[in-house]
Amino acid sequence: MSRRQFQRTMLSINIKPANPLEKDSGCISMEVTTKPEEEFSNNFTPVTTLSEDTTEMTVCSDISLSKTNSTSTTVVHTTAECVVDNFASDNYVNDCDQISLENKLQKLISKYHVSHNFVNELLVILRSEGLKLPKDSRTLLKTPKKHEIISIEPGSYIHIGIEFMITPILTKYFDKIKHTSIIKLSLNIDGLPATKSSKSNFWPILISFIDIHELSKIVVPVGIYHGKFKKPNSISDFLNPFISEMELLLVNGLSINNKTFFLNISQVICDAPAKAFILNVKGHNAYHSCNSCIVEGVFLNNRMAFPDLNSSLRTNISFRNQHDEDYHKGFCPLTKFNTNIVDNVVLEYMHNICLGVVKRLLLFWKKGKKPVRFLNDDISNEVSSELICLKAFFPKEFSRSPRSIEELEYWKATEFRSFLLYSGPIVLKGRLKKSLYKHFMLLHCAIRLLLSGDTCMVYNDVANDLLRQFVEEYSFLYGEEYITYNVHGLIHIAHFVKIHGPLDKFSAFKFENYLQMIKMSLKNARFPLQDVFNRIIEQTKIEIVEPIASCPILKKEIVYNHLIHPDPTDTLYENVITENCILSSVNKKNMYFLLKNNVIICIKKIIKKANGSVYFEVVKYNAVPFFDNPLVSDIVGDFYVDIFDETDSFLINMCDIKHKCLFFSISDVKAVAITLLHDLY
Repeated sequence: MSRRQFQRTMLSINIKPANPLEKDSGCISMEVTTKPEEEFSNNFTPVTTLSEDTTEMTVCSDISLSKTNSTSTTVVHTTAECVVDNFASDNYVNDCDQISLENKLQKLISKYHVSHNFVNELLVILRSEGLKLPKDSRTLLKTPKKHEIISIEPGSYIHIGIEFMITPILTKYFDKIKHTSIIKLSLNIDGLPATKSSKSNFWPILISFIDIHELSKIVVPVGIYHGKFKKPNSISDFLNPFISEMELLLVNGLSINNKTFFLNISQVICDAPAKAFILNVKGHNAYHSCNSCIVEGVFLNNRMAFPDLNSSLRTNISFRNQHDEDYHKGFCPLTKFNTNIVDNVVLEYMHNICLGVVKRLLLFWKKGKKPVRFLNDDISNEVSSELICLKAFFPKEFSRSPRSIEELEYWKATEFRSFLLYSGPIVLKGRLKKSLYKHFMLLHCAIRLLLSGDTCMVYNDVANDLLRQFVEEYSFLYGEEYITYNVHGLIHIAHFVKIHGPLDKFSAFKFENYLQMIKMSLKNARFPLQDVFNRIIEQTKIEIVEPIASCPILKKEIVYNHLIHPDPTDTLYENVITENCILSSVNKKNMYFLLKNNVIICIKKIIKKANGSVYFEVVKYNAVPFFDNPLVSDIVGDFYVDIFDETDSFLINMCDIKHKCLFFSISDVKAVAITLLHDLY
């Protein structure tokens, strides 16, 4: 961030000058006493998981939105009424006032990755105004002075520690986990270039939590390797500190508040090169490289293809005994754990599908051979223009809006994901050859089925059949030589969903986000490993005083107008904010939702009654399936909507809402509604 931007942010901090009569001891006089440097912060959260616009979104399952008299009886409710009278965010502001100035500065510096030289100058200014703050940024941030560096050829490694990093988190969330005894973990290992201008690279070891809602977005670094030119020579040497500590924790468990929790590595999430590295097997371009079956590749037109879809599957026993000599390169350190290697080293969809298959399809259509590309440049430009127009319909839940396919080489994984799941079926219809469009819709339907918790198990076999059909037709449409590692892997995706749940439960998106945070935190090019370690430890020392806010949160009260709403005892609001979603009565991006009875509705009013109960006044639209091939689209949440065919308004509860909808107007009278696949609460 720029210095000017940081200075503007500083103005928002409530700075109270110290008593000028007090002697300046070089330390801050704090309302909240911090712990000594040697202690953990029990409130440590390694990753800020909510965006700046959604910092007040917290979970509350006790809200009651009860039905009142209405002009329609479409929706029937049985939920008991409950008064909720603390929707306002006043408590949040009051709680923030209790956070010490030192803590506010620590969080701000960590969030924006400000240079220490700038912080030192800032501290001089603040101290000159009478504030009792440290003279040096390293004292303020509690920067570690020692680094236990292990030499691992051809670089160096620091083991941060599993117990050291997760104990504060489990202590903080003890009330959420005290009824369980097993903490399931996912493991991620991936390479990260330190800079764009050198071969210097990091290989962090990251872990995250599975099946604990409050911890699901947290990513924890437990070790990090740095090499000037390449990755570690030996996977055994690289993983040895991690495995040695994990073996002890697997046996002895982890004691939190006199309760012992046992750890279990249930998922290993990596891209193809990293997976081959940690499994110590052949890379994805080898003849025997599929991690799920024993298919043998065929070298066609300078590409390694895997056209056989019916090869025998690998098993945990066959992997541990190294039955396939053409696949294994040596000992795999993960076999020291009592886990099913084949099932738990997953095929994740960020790299395999978004960056692999979807990107390859778009490249075919944009600049492939004549039979598979857009008919002419005008159609390609139409698709780009349509994508840009769709920006107006994408709500805040999306981190990136659609971009032109002229910028395809700069697209990120989230953009390929939103194209596959949301915008692709709309912008390609009528512009891509019919056979290619039908083929693309096989992938669209299958992945939407496997991403939704409602359908990933019930329709698992259907999704698997669609993916196998997609791979079979891929050979005829694009060429057998393009049945590469990623395309072949589609036939195994549904199997992993059966074991681990929806695709997002074992995707690499959150790990990739954390890798970028590591890269942004680097300040010292001379000692990059020590520098990244310092930033990680500084983050653990921050005392997080989390505000407790009721949720959902009502936002922006509307001034009473009897012409808009007749009852003067009611209060109208513009927005309701939940943990994962914004509901609005004024912003068209956030007004459209799917009810549990598959009715598309639009929010017209958000009403809070005098007793605290909250209602949504809505209208419903006539909706029909968007398509019926390869399956009826309402199963995957795609609808055609008649905009002018709406009912009289009626009232609903929040518990009636199933999904938020992307609502694309495609004409003056028609729209397409596609349900968002993440949870509403």
